[in-house]
Amino acid sequence: MNVRVAAGLVLAAGVGLAMTTLQADDVKSGVTKRIGGAFNVKAITGGQKGKTLCYV
Repeated sequence: MNVRVAAGLVLAAGVGLAMTTLQADDVKSGVTKRIGGAFNVKAITGGQKGKTLCYV
């Protein structure tokens, strides 16, 4: 009897996992929007310390 219960639980878990895998969306990694134009940053370390730099 205990083997049947365990087998049923394993089957139910397998079906549940399969269903969630089928319904899952694709994973999107990284930035989806681009920043428009140049922007200024202030260097806080290194040889350019204290200067404002323009990144494009």
